[in-house]
Amino acid sequence: MSENILEVSHLTHYFKLNKKVSIKAVDDVSFQVRKGEILGIVGESGSGKSTLARCLMNIYEPKSGKVLFEGIDIFDKKAYRENKKFLQTQRQIIFQDSASSLNQRMKAKDIIAEPLRINHIRTERGSAEAEASFQLKYVGLDDSFLERYPSQMSGGQRQRIAIARGLTTEPDLLIADEPVASLDVSIQAQIINLFKHLQEEHGFSIVFIAHDLSMVEFLCDRVAVMYHGRIVELADTKSLYEEPLHPYTKDLLSAIPIPDPILERKKVRPDYSKTVYDTEGQLKEVKRGHFVLTKEGGEAVENK
Repeated sequence: MSENILEVSHLTHYFKLNKKVSIKAVDDVSFQVRKGEILGIVGESGSGKSTLARCLMNIYEPKSGKVLFEGIDIFDKKAYRENKKFLQTQRQIIFQDSASSLNQRMKAKDIIAEPLRINHIRTERGSAEAEASFQLKYVGLDDSFLERYPSQMSGGQRQRIAIARGLTTEPDLLIADEPVASLDVSIQAQIINLFKHLQEEHGFSIVFIAHDLSMVEFLCDRVAVMYHGRIVELADTKSLYEEPLHPYTKDLLSAIPIPDPILERKKVRPDYSKTVYDTEGQLKEVKRGHFVLTKEGGEAVENK
């Protein structure tokens, strides 16, 4: 049995603006997610992170490439039909904006139990409301939230409801698309600690997409860095943060604030507005488990 729960091979996705013009949002992306690991995906806005997440959930149909989830080709229509319930229950996504991802006309208890109703799953706890109550406690909320609508909750509380909904079917893979980007810093820390606790309890795999590099360093086992639709570097967290090899990764990590104000003022920052990074080449394993985008000759990709 494969140790990978998700295998992505040469995934490419375009957005058509008109008949002649299209934008390549995801460009020849390949990676694997191991069972029980948290893979972080970082990069600037517009690098293709959210598009990638939506492809992994069959929300977008890519131009080309293959994605295997537990050995199932999710873009093969026959395989998808035969395994539809499994794919819908064992993959869950948490979106960035909890206000728009939750039905404003539904109470929390109905939102959390909705995946059970859609997939005709009988809960071991006797009723959908009992299941909702259990999941609420699991994400740190009490039963007083069962009867509340999303508009009656704070952003952090809504995001916890979204997480509870994602956990209802006990998925093997959770995709978190910048789940804390719109929250206050103190609430972000609570949600991140919740993710870490839940992953340790459930043992599921997480694809965690974020802008906050310090948060990714704390939470993730491995990190993939995306730039203009491509993965330019992929390595275990410690290796990538201590010894980044791609110039874009180096510049990206240099943006992490230093808690010492004197050192922070002395820090030399690159001029990102004038920096363009080459996206030609293929991911090569330059060290054990450390992959970097390199040209065909094997040379490390440098700035143009």
